[in-house]
Amino acid sequence: MRIDLGNGYSLRQFYYGDAPSLAKHGNNYKIARNLRDSFPHPYTIEHARAWIQHVKEHEAKTRFMIACDDEAIGEIGFVTQVDVHRFTAEIGYWMSEDHWGNGVMGKAIAWVTRYAFDEMGVVRIFADVMENNIGSHKVLEKNGFIQEAVFRKHIFKENEFFDQYVFALVKD
Repeated sequence: MRIDLGNGYSLRQFYYGDAPSLAKHGNNYKIARNLRDSFPHPYTIEHARAWIQHVKEHEAKTRFMIACDDEAIGEIGFVTQVDVHRFTAEIGYWMSEDHWGNGVMGKAIAWVTRYAFDEMGVVRIFADVMENNIGSHKVLEKNGFIQEAVFRKHIFKENEFFDQYVFALVKD
């Protein structure tokens, strides 16, 4: 599976050979500071290998590599919730700082959201975003996500509390 996003960018499945590139692009404090602590910094090739293995075993249908000229530069995916929330999914993503600001993430979010709605039966998709991740706020809003809530001091990272913004999009 390969989804063309234009200008050499694509979404595709994870490959074991992506680990060096994923580690190179993911080992960036500016990325890690806006993600959950499960995304470590420094981000090593061992972390990348373990993550690729996890995705291939457990999330291959809902997580995609963002590639530029087939080089892995980030990822995007969603996790469907459980029980009474089983038609809701949380979207998450990151991309190499070298590729920020060129519209690629917006296209990736649009495709993954449509896929979640049309192919996976999701009715509501949401993102939890740290207050200072303005780029993520903007790209979600450009894709029609609505800010639904602010959970004050909901995130504790690097010995500091941050507000968590919740953005969501509902299938029409």
